[in-house]
Amino acid sequence: MICKNCSNEYQGNFCNSCGQSSKQKRIDAKYLFVDIPNSILQINHGFFFTIKEMFLRPGDSIREFLEGKRKKHYKPIAFLLLTSVLYVLVSRTSGNDTFIDDFMVGIKSGGDAGLSKTAFLSWISHNQSYGQLLLLPFFALASYLAFKRSGYNYFEHFVLNAYITGQQMFIYLLFALVPNKGNFLESIPYLITFIFNILVFVNFFNAKKTGSAVGLILLTYFIFFLEILVAIFITGWALKYLF
Repeated sequence: MICKNCSNEYQGNFCNSCGQSSKQKRIDAKYLFVDIPNSILQINHGFFFTIKEMFLRPGDSIREFLEGKRKKHYKPIAFLLLTSVLYVLVSRTSGNDTFIDDFMVGIKSGGDAGLSKTAFLSWISHNQSYGQLLLLPFFALASYLAFKRSGYNYFEHFVLNAYITGQQMFIYLLFALVPNKGNFLESIPYLITFIFNILVFVNFFNAKKTGSAVGLILLTYFIFFLEILVAIFITGWALKYLF
């Protein structure tokens, strides 16, 4: 048997070189439902390794994780939650607004007071770490629909976007440490994280035509925003007529 993590040839239930289990299956619903409680309650040594991989070779690293090379990687949901918590803590400590705070301000400045006061957006604003986890299924569905021909299932898209969003939180964290940011500097992390998302998708899907990949990424964002608008509408309707 060949180990999917280190390529060592071995026999038995565990690799005698790296210790990874031989039972590494494709990402599915069962994996995520088992991974969620384990990710929250357990901490392993792969956090900084995952950050490094996500900076140096993010698409290849995530693809390898999905294919079974998982021993060194921090679990995707734990990675997103931890980077989100750290980002919020650093932002609050330094007196800076988080990007979701800015998003809420933008909605309010748009004059749609009814929309801005929905419990859906308010809860996300005040519980941003869990808010990221709540929004993740929407974006995973959007990327799954846009890149459906790639052959990856919905749950693999969930993992892909969990790692991307987690690394984006870490990038926001780095900029939150910068004191006295001007208006121009404040917009840089948004641009960087958007470009980062494009680069990861192009690399992950081995896109030979970058233009086509960018088009599908923009389609992903379009579908995502439609999903959020529908969710907000349903939430607002439920609060008004059911409660």
